[in-house]
Amino acid sequence: MTCNDVRVKVLHYIKDKSLIESGERILVAVSGGPDSMLLMHILNGYKSELNISLVCCHVNHQLRDVASNRDELFVRNVCRQIGVPFVSKRINVSALSKEKHISIEDAARQLRLGALYDIAEERKCQKIGVGHTSDDTMETFILNILRGTGRKGLSGIHPKRGKFIHPLLCLKKREVLHYLKNHHIDYQIDVTNWRSDNRRNFIRRELVPLIEKKFNKRVKDNILQLIKIIIDEEDLLSTLTGKTLEGLQKERDEGIVFDRDSIKALHPAIQRRILIRSFEKLAGEMRLNFKEIEALRTAIISDCSGMVFPYHGIIFLIGANSILVRVESRKKEVREDIHACLSIPGSIRFQNRYLIKTTVLEQINGNIDSRDCVYYDLDLIQQPLIIRTRNNGDTFIPFGMHQKKKVKEFFIDAKVPFWERDEIPIIADEKGILWIAGLRRADSAKVRKDTERILKIEKRYIG
Repeated sequence: MTCNDVRVKVLHYIKDKSLIESGERILVAVSGGPDSMLLMHILNGYKSELNISLVCCHVNHQLRDVASNRDELFVRNVCRQIGVPFVSKRINVSALSKEKHISIEDAARQLRLGALYDIAEERKCQKIGVGHTSDDTMETFILNILRGTGRKGLSGIHPKRGKFIHPLLCLKKREVLHYLKNHHIDYQIDVTNWRSDNRRNFIRRELVPLIEKKFNKRVKDNILQLIKIIIDEEDLLSTLTGKTLEGLQKERDEGIVFDRDSIKALHPAIQRRILIRSFEKLAGEMRLNFKEIEALRTAIISDCSGMVFPYHGIIFLIGANSILVRVESRKKEVREDIHACLSIPGSIRFQNRYLIKTTVLEQINGNIDSRDCVYYDLDLIQQPLIIRTRNNGDTFIPFGMHQKKKVKEFFIDAKVPFWERDEIPIIADEKGILWIAGLRRADSAKVRKDTERILKIEKRYIG
């Protein structure tokens, strides 16, 4: 492949993957190494054709003393020569590594990505260009397998994720080095890349060469081919999951609600993806691991209910018929008993979710089978009328029955999700419960032929 072919290949890749839009400002992450130097060179050469502007950003990890500062100065001077605005950011990798008890490699990645994102915001850059090649995505594939991953992790480095773009994924490392050599483009060498105590370096310098020598010389190409297959299949599964979610999830003030039987009926692969998506929608950058996902999935397809799974600030509540996913902090407050007098006639907003209205009639004027409307003989009611939430030990005689039933047992039999039971309005008089609003009225104060005044109570959900 000629040097011109390399440039054209990258340009076609940028357009094919829709990595850059006309008029955008691109923050190019440049370490001074070969990959990032090639990226800046190619993007700078295509500035007019792509109608873009560039800002070069160098993140100094301060891990190699003089060498780190030399790299920063090198990139600064190159930017001055080619007329690209330059900005640098110094990060304290060692301090974060010690503070969070994570590897230097992980600490560097966290701080570097954060620094790039912040600078992109400051400089009003729509995209952040990073110089990863196909060799890097192959190494990421192996690394993810070794530390445990799902199909998403096996798809390697994505061409575009959020603001980050990877225009060089179409190139192999040897193509990068060949281009730089023929164009006499200088770059810096990070000697720490020769040390095999770094996981990625070990894969690159020892594991892959060993596999090439002992098993298959084309292992890199085979892995890249597999990654392409996985990306296509991942795209299909992702689309299928999205379509499934459209008719499955209900977003409410308290969180995301699913019908449990609908989840049970799905293929396990789609079940996992729905759980992951609902979690990530609320949790942001946090991720569930396989054990956590399987614990959730196994609980959902079981016959048990009343289960609570708190993960990283998000809580899954599994009821008999439904599943609620919500931010855990929303329900940390201690429940307070809510009591209020209900005027006759009159109306009251209850818990900012329901409107309860009372009317006095001479005859029934609506559907007596409606779950949101009930009728009583007003003269058989011992006022005041109270609206409240359930109390411990509450009992009532359900309509059409003769024996008392505990409200707790009624909720269980009616398969009311346990997270909703403390919010359902209960209407009572001095004698006891008259109506568990929207669910069941009591057998007392029934309208008779000789009833003169009818009390109508309505419940309306107001969100």
